Amino acid sequence: MTPRKRLDRLIGVAHAIALSLMLGAGAAAAAEKVGEVSLAIGVTRVVGERGNHTAARGLTVQVGDRIETERGGHVHVRFVDGAYVSVRPGSRLFVEAYRYDPAKPQENAVRFRLEAGVVRAISGELAEKARDRFRLNTPIAAIGVRGTDFVVLAEQDRVRVTVRSGAIVLAPLGEGCAASALGPCTTAAARTLSADMGQVMLEFQPQQGAPRVVPINGVPSPDRVNPPAPGEPRAGESSTQTASEATAEVLAARAVSGQAQPLPSAPAPLPAPTLVWGRWISEAWTGDAISQPYADARPGNQVTVGNTYYVLFRPESSLPSLVSNLGRVDFTLRDAQVHLLRGGIPELGRVDNAWLSVDFAARQFATAVAMSHPQAGSATLNASGSVRDNGVFVVRDADGRVAGALTLDGKEAGYFFERIVPAGTFIGITRWGR
Repeated sequence: MTPRKRLDRLIGVAHAIALSLMLGAGAAAAAEKVGEVSLAIGVTRVVGERGNHTAARGLTVQVGDRIETERGGHVHVRFVDGAYVSVRPGSRLFVEAYRYDPAKPQENAVRFRLEAGVVRAISGELAEKARDRFRLNTPIAAIGVRGTDFVVLAEQDRVRVTVRSGAIVLAPLGEGCAASALGPCTTAAARTLSADMGQVMLEFQPQQGAPRVVPINGVPSPDRVNPPAPGEPRAGESSTQTASEATAEVLAARAVSGQAQPLPSAPAPLPAPTLVWGRWISEAWTGDAISQPYADARPGNQVTVGNTYYVLFRPESSLPSLVSNLGRVDFTLRDAQVHLLRGGIPELGRVDNAWLSVDFAARQFATAVAMSHPQAGSATLNASGSVRDNGVFVVRDADGRVAGALTLDGKEAGYFFERIVPAGTFIGITRWGR
């Protein structure tokens, strides 16, 4: 190590120690309110020293809390300086530091850690006046802001960021960019993304070396992978919307004949499925709540696609081919499951998020599945390609494959997926409706 690098490292260590001492000096302050839940939908939690609490409107958020959402879950938090954060489905956000004193901006500090999932963050008073005191870390990269409204997708091996207003700086974590620091990193690999750059986003994977700018049209953005719930401010709106105003907006969005309806904890039920998953083995894997034995699933149905473990059946149809007059349809996930197969033994995993879009006129589909397992971590499978006239689609690459089918009337879809990871292979099935 050169003397210069040794000096830089010592300075970085000293900075981290000073920051830790500063934040730790207010141990009593760590238990104080730094934010409040303004909206909670679905299965959500706030986990911290107080225990495990279901997220609910009005619940206090403190330093050290971890905000967790399951599939279909959303949590919005308004912080003491007016900052706004939306934690979308299948996400985990840790509030590592939040110190705000308008009279002492030099002592202010905000640091989040997005362990997995998608978060939207709108800067508050602190980040607006002291941009070098804000940081959002992901497992592999750090984000600093320049007065910003941004959305970030974090996985173990990929980060994607879009900016709605202002600008952000994305840099790989490592030498010169410590997770314990604050503000934007200024390493050679750091890249800036601003809203005036147009329909592009920053994407970083470790093998790239540095983030790269990619068009949103060609790669699903965080908003596409994990859409917002009603109640998120629209692009360009002020971040000073109060908790009661945010809730009122959601209720208004669900008003029927002028009468506001209660916030739902799950999407409206879909029609009963006609697609059936059969399995080749008689005994289901642990946690399998979707498939049936092959002999039970087959009567009255036709085989579409299958692999070593599952086969997808659909009922016979009088239609000669897949309909083409529906345009582009974004399907709703009906049910899904995934297992990690390692050493020939299946272990139940979790589908954290998924989306499916089909362009019936162009005969094209695009989809993504985010999955996780305690030993294998998180992974995502992205796939896109052609849909045949018989409604079947199959895509394979070095990381895995997706194969499925649509009902010919375009009302349902289902596919199996396989994603290879260092710990084994994720194998799962999905069903979709509209």
